[in-house]
Amino acid sequence: MSLIHKPNDIKDTVIADGLKELLIEYGFTVERLRRLSTSDLAYILRRDGYVANIIRNAAKEQVD
Repeated sequence: MSLIHKPNDIKDTVIADGLKELLIEYGFTVERLRRLSTSDLAYILRRDGYVANIIRNAAKEQVD
C-alpha cells in the first residue's frame, strides 16, 4: 500500500470510510470512477445502483 497521498485521491471523496476502503481494495481511482457507468460500478462492486450512484456522484464532485 502506498503511503503517498495524491491530490484527487479516493481518500478525498465525500463518502463513508467503508466505501473508500472497498474502492481502494478494488484499485479504483477517481478518474476510473468518473469513466465507469453506474451500472458497471454496481456490477463490479456487487452493490446496488443507489450505492454506485452515490460513489460516482462523489467522484464527479471532487475538484481536479
